[in-house]
Amino acid sequence: MLLMGQKTLILIPCCGSKNPGGFPSYDGTSCIVNYLSPNVGKRLMELRRQVAMAFGEELGPDVGVAIPETQISYMRAYERYCGKLYSRITKSSWKKLNSSQNLSLIIVSAFYGILRHDEFIRSYNRAMNIDKVNGVLLKTWWRRQDLCDFLLDYVTKNEIKVVHDFLSINYSEAIWPLRSRAKELGIKYIPHEYPGEGSGSNYRRGEDVNRLIQTSKDC
Repeated sequence: MLLMGQKTLILIPCCGSKNPGGFPSYDGTSCIVNYLSPNVGKRLMELRRQVAMAFGEELGPDVGVAIPETQISYMRAYERYCGKLYSRITKSSWKKLNSSQNLSLIIVSAFYGILRHDEFIRSYNRAMNIDKVNGVLLKTWWRRQDLCDFLLDYVTKNEIKVVHDFLSINYSEAIWPLRSRAKELGIKYIPHEYPGEGSGSNYRRGEDVNRLIQTSKDC
């Protein structure tokens, strides 16, 4: 159970399974850049744009390009992703996250880098351990762009005291060395590992994330 008033961050990976559709309008209110330092947010958008261009994706406001009209359809991240992990997180848990003052959830994404659970995203088909930018796997490319620093900026700016890490190996590599860096800052870092469970671990991850949200308490 989370302590009352304790600001906590949950980290989970994106997934290959996504719901289709969405709406052409984009609402940037929940975009993670609003929760980052200005220079960090600007840099993240630049990197998102680089990824989009590398794969010939249409540019839009989700990658920092203010185009009046696009063919991109948007949907909130927690509604877009529908893989095994996400299927175990209940609607009531997402609703609780939407209104929580002390609990936040960030998704580590092959396309977006990092994003909030309620951020508007497109449907994309990229994987950390398969797709490459300039001949470099995305998990390595994001690490070399210091994705860890982006997360630490979120942690410090939003006064996070505890980080629960539910990332799989490929996504952990993208944000290395978050564990040691967080501890240096006095952040309580709690890894959730599922050795030997293979793809079945995603069900466990989802159940454990859901339980963590359900047992959290706000001020």
